[in-house]
Parts: sequence; C-alpha cells; structure tokens
Amino acid sequence: MEVNAFTIDIDTGGTFTDGFVTAGDRVELVKVDTTPHDLTVCLLNCIEEGAKRFGLSTEEFLARTSIIRYSTTVGTNALLQKKGPKLGLIVTDGFIDTLYASPHKASDVLTDVVQLNMRVGIREKIDSSGKAVQPIDQESVRQAVEYLLDSGARSVVISLKNSAINAAHEQKAKAIIDSEYPRHYLGSVPVLSASAITSHQDDYVRTSTALLNAYIHRDMVRYLYRADELLRQRGYRKPLLVVHSNGGAARVAKTTALNTYNSGPAAGFIGCSKIARELYNISEFVSVDVGGTSVDIGVDTGGRVTVEREPLVEGMRIGMPMVTLGTAGGGGGSIARVDFESKAIKVGPESAGALPGPAAYNLGGIEPTVTDADLVLGYLDPDYFLGGKKKLNKDKSVAAINNFIASGLGISIEEAAWSIVQSSEEDVSQQIRENIKTKALKSEKLIMFAFGGGGGVRCCGYASRLGIPKVIVFPFNAAGSAFGASTMDIMHTYERTAHITLRSRSGSYPVSEWKPFGKAVADMMDSAKRDMRGESFAPEQLMFTLELGINGAGGLHFVESPLIYLEQEDEAKVLYSIYSSLAGTDSGELIIESITLKAVCPTHHYQLPEFTEQGADPKKAQKGVRNAYWGISFVSTDIYERDLLQCGNRIKGPAIIESPDTTYVVPPRWSYTVDKYLNGILEVSREG
Repeated sequence: MEVNAFTIDIDTGGTFTDGFVTAGDRVELVKVDTTPHDLTVCLLNCIEEGAKRFGLSTEEFLARTSIIRYSTTVGTNALLQKKGPKLGLIVTDGFIDTLYASPHKASDVLTDVVQLNMRVGIREKIDSSGKAVQPIDQESVRQAVEYLLDSGARSVVISLKNSAINAAHEQKAKAIIDSEYPRHYLGSVPVLSASAITSHQDDYVRTSTALLNAYIHRDMVRYLYRADELLRQRGYRKPLLVVHSNGGAARVAKTTALNTYNSGPAAGFIGCSKIARELYNISEFVSVDVGGTSVDIGVDTGGRVTVEREPLVEGMRIGMPMVTLGTAGGGGGSIARVDFESKAIKVGPESAGALPGPAAYNLGGIEPTVTDADLVLGYLDPDYFLGGKKKLNKDKSVAAINNFIASGLGISIEEAAWSIVQSSEEDVSQQIRENIKTKALKSEKLIMFAFGGGGGVRCCGYASRLGIPKVIVFPFNAAGSAFGASTMDIMHTYERTAHITLRSRSGSYPVSEWKPFGKAVADMMDSAKRDMRGESFAPEQLMFTLELGINGAGGLHFVESPLIYLEQEDEAKVLYSIYSSLAGTDSGELIIESITLKAVCPTHHYQLPEFTEQGADPKKAQKGVRNAYWGISFVSTDIYERDLLQCGNRIKGPAIIESPDTTYVVPPRWSYTVDKYLNGILEVSREG
C-alpha cells in the first residue's frame, strides 16, 4: 500500500468520538467513547481502531496517512457548561462597566465570563482616527496585572479602545507585562490581546470576541498541541489540521481557540451541502445532527452555506465569521424530568454525556434519558449497541423511567418512554421550525438530511411534525460530522483594518490610489504562502478570495471576488477583479474599511460511489423481528441489517434498520428506499 494511502477525519462529541477513514474507495467508520478527562485518549483510541481495521500498527498506519482533520466540541462545551478559567481584563480607563457597549452595560452573559471585580482600567487614549493622544501609563499597566494575578486570574485579556485602528497601545501593554512578569513567573497564565484575535472595529464586539476566546483558550491549547505532538511521536509526518467553524481547516499553530466553536456541527452541515449540490442538485434543505448532548440544525438556501460575519455565540455578538447553525436540546443523553406543576415531561437541556451517560450504559447514571426511552420502546437492541461492543442494561432504563417519570404521573413505563420521545421530538421540531422561518422558507418544500448517532432514529418524528416530505440518511450517519470534515479544504483567513480612501474620477477609481491596498493584499498573500508551506502545501496550489468592507454613499457593504494575482508590481492586474466591480460606478468617495483575504488549498475528497439497481425486495437483509412500541401498543416489527441492503431495496414501515454504529427507525406509514449511493430515502409511504 502506497505511502499516502489513508485520510483520517475525526470528530469528538460529548458522548462519542467518530472516525471517517478512507483508503481509495474503501471507507471504515470508527466509533469510540469520548474520554472527557483527557480528549487526546479518545483521539488516539479512534486512530488505533482505524489501524486495526486495515491490519496495521498505529505507527505504520500514521506513516501512510496523507491528512488528519479533527473537529471537537471541547471549546463549545466549556462555554455551555461555564467551565472556563477565571479571567482578568484590562481596558481603557472609564469603560470597566460598559466594556465599550455605551450607553448600556455589558451583557449578563459577558459578566458571567469576566466578573466586574476582575476588570481594571489603565490610563491611555487613542482617538477614532488612530492617533495616540495620551501615552500609555506603564505604571498603571503594572498595577493592573499585579492586581489581576493576586485576584486569581488564570488568563489576562487586553482590549483597549480604538485598538482596531491602532494596536500600538495593546501591543505595548502586552510587552510591558511580558517584560515585568516573564513566563517563569506568570507560569501558565496567558496574556492575550484583542487585536491578535480579531480586527473587528466595534470595541464591544472585539472585547466579547477576545474574552470568549480566552475562556476556551487554555484547554484548547493544552489539548490540541498535545494531540499534535502525540501523533508526531507515533509516526505521523504532517501537522494535525483542526476544523474551523468558518468552513476550512488549518494546523494547530494557526488555530484560534474560538475557531473551533461548533466546528463539528459546522463540518456536518457543510458535508450535507456538498452531497445536496453534487449528488441530488438540491439547493434548499435543512440538516439535523442528533448527537448525545444536543441537536444541531443547519438551513441551506440557494445551494450556499451561510457564513455570518458577526455570529452570536452564547448570546454575544463576536467578530469572527462562522457557519450559521442553530442548536436544540434533545440528544440521546438528554435527561427527562417531570414538571409537576404542569404535569408535563421536559427533556434537556441537561445531558448525561459520556459519563455517567444514560442509565442503560450501566456506568452510574440513574436519571432517564432519550436513549433509555428508545431502549424501552424496542428501537434499540441492548445486545447490538455499537455492533455488540457495548451492552445496554434495559433493566436500568426501566427503573430510571419508572422512578423519575412513570410512578409520579401514574402511567405505564411504556407510556412514559413514549412521552419522553414525543416531548423531545416536539421541542426539537419547534427549534427546527424557527430556524427555517428565519430563512423565509417553507418546511413542506424542503428536504431534510439527518445524521449523527440519533439522526436515523428521530428524523421521521421531526419531519412528520414539520410537514417535510422526504428525509435522506447516509451509510455513515453516525460519523456525519467526521465525513463533513473530509469535504473541507485547508483555509487561512487574513484580515486588515484599512481606512483607504478612493476618490472617483470620471466614474472610475484610478489604480494609483490603490497602492496602499495593493501592498496590504501582497503582504497578506506572502503570509498565506508562508503559512501554507508550514502545512506542507506549495504556494502554486493556493486559490485566493478577497473581500472588501466598503463605506460609500449607500453605507457599508461588502464586495467579494476571486483574486486575480499575477505579479506584485502589476497592481492593475493584482486588483483587477475587485477594481472591475467598482469601475464605472460614480459613487464619489469610497472608504475601504476592511480587507479580508481567504487562502484555500484544495485537498483530495472522498466521492460516494454509485451502485447498480438490485431490485426492491429487502429480504436478504432481514435479520429477525422484535416488538417495538408505536404509540398504542407493541407491534412485531421487522429488523434489517443496513450493511446487507442493496441499491433499490425498499422497506415499508414499521421497521427498524440496524448497523454497527447507528439505528434507523421507519415508523408506520413511512418507507425507506436505498438509492444508487446507498443513502436511505425516507418518505411517507405511497401505500399509506
């Protein structure tokens, strides 16, 4: 087998870590338990399991691997669970309360991240034009960091007013701290400046971005650098690539902690978008990624994944582009409880996670979860969970549902389990509906893609409530986010705050006025080439896209175009694509506020093969029958093995399709058809 035979894409979720491993046309799906105490353990476990599938040692497997892309929810979980370090913040004097959100105070969420008594103001001033009108007071910087360290800060953020225009004071403050408190004194307390994280010009947004990044920075740095080093020790010759939530991937050294927020769900959504466009010519769809902790929702309009310039993270506006996603509770590990005031069953947002997990895992969990309900209803086989690698304890599920739900409401255990599922599906469906509504789309005209470990179990319940006529699921459903990572290219993004003024002459903008712009673009391109060499890619492999934030008569708008780059000295050609979009537009004076350069290096991607029609009869894949509950009573239900289904096979519900890594539930009045890509097409049965 050749040296670069394998590609490895891994996604670590709250409950499981999934691997999508390819070698030519061969694909191996790997699923191992997530190890919350040390996430490098589950990463290596996933790789070791992949090596076993090919009969190789881990070292030999890694030596023959061309690329490893990795997404993780560790940063997301730190924010959700408020488990980040105690932060200290240095701001310009007079802005401790508002954090530049004048005239209002900083949001309560931001106050949770950095407490009021952990903020210190220093004496300095840069005006709105970028001019330093009051020099930075070095003594106030020293006093500020001393106070924050004495107060227990485990990370210090510097965010000074107008530093997006002129970062000199932020840089000087950091230099003062670094010189006064060298690393052997500060120890593991990182000092981060907002200008190193984002070039956003709104000081409140810059501060929010820097604080959220610092909140997850410590764990991400420790974890990802250690993972990179462990892989190198095991024989991997290239850098570990980290999936970013803006749609690309980059090595650890070029990853900002906040880049990883929701990176796994973003990867899954992007993978669905690729399949929708390239295989089915679908331009509008909704995707649901049903994991152990949550359900992530994506809506694609016009065949294009939306990347927000200023997304909301935990209710805070940040200055870092991200793929637009929604999130709901209702994952497999979501905990069910009774609201005794309303006599209703509530599911989530609390989750049993990987440890202790659902009661059925037999690891100490005693509260009922959605997974426990699925087991009691007969949708899951306790002896075939993860292909039999993990045995589920149905008695524990029964006891949990009885103790916490059924006995309190005076209903049967089956009714309680059914109600847990219905409550969860109703809550998630409402969240999906809201996400669809924000895109001004109609559910009945959309296709749903469903993936994640629970996507095949829940999707028909969601679709029925929403009026969505068709659902598509994949053979790699449980590893949907890892597959999505495999569709990503290497991408670096570079930003500059510009304030370059262009004045129209006879309806166009002379090339001579673009010189400062041309230099900024050339510098960013040089950085991109240098950074891509660090990821083992040659400069000639790169493709560039340029985006300008332009202020003119109509206000701020953004112009995006591929960058035609020939020779640096030929500025007319360097700028041609952007310049031509403005030439002939007599808009008077234009100000380029920001310049963003995206450098992309395309990589090899796995393509789903096509298969020949084998007929509708699925009998060869039937493995038995099992009683399953469908809302009124238990019904004898046909059970099929997914890996034995062939192109063209059609299954009429009620039925359950099992695989070593997930389960697909086909309710009454639904059908499941295997298409030429071996994807499953779920539709309301034509036969009623």
